[in-house]
Amino acid sequence: MTSTPVGWPTDLVSAFDPEFPGQVARWLLERLPGEFRDSEIRNDPMAMVWVLNERVESDIALMRRLYATARISSGSANPSVLLEALSEIGARLLRTEREVNSVKNALAALDHSRLNTSDLD
Repeated sequence: MTSTPVGWPTDLVSAFDPEFPGQVARWLLERLPGEFRDSEIRNDPMAMVWVLNERVESDIALMRRLYATARISSGSANPSVLLEALSEIGARLLRTEREVNSVKNALAALDHSRLNTSDLD
């Protein structure tokens, strides 16, 4: 049995599990904006993982910019609370980035003919 890679999502079966091909699309859709649920992209996990990766990277960049400017630009009466919230959100985004990259690597190594998204219809 092969070990699960560091950063693998705790709420997704291992890429070596026979259920992985059927569950990965659902896992990705849960993290994408709702508009993707009705899009044909839901039938292409590699496309979904690319979109999700781009979105998470963009959100991380935004959190870094917000954190860097929060004390001066936010107008908050309590910037330390704001900074703590931004820090927590940033940490979650970094965890999501690691998870998405792990899933992307697993998908890249997987035979795409095994990916079945028909249960998402």
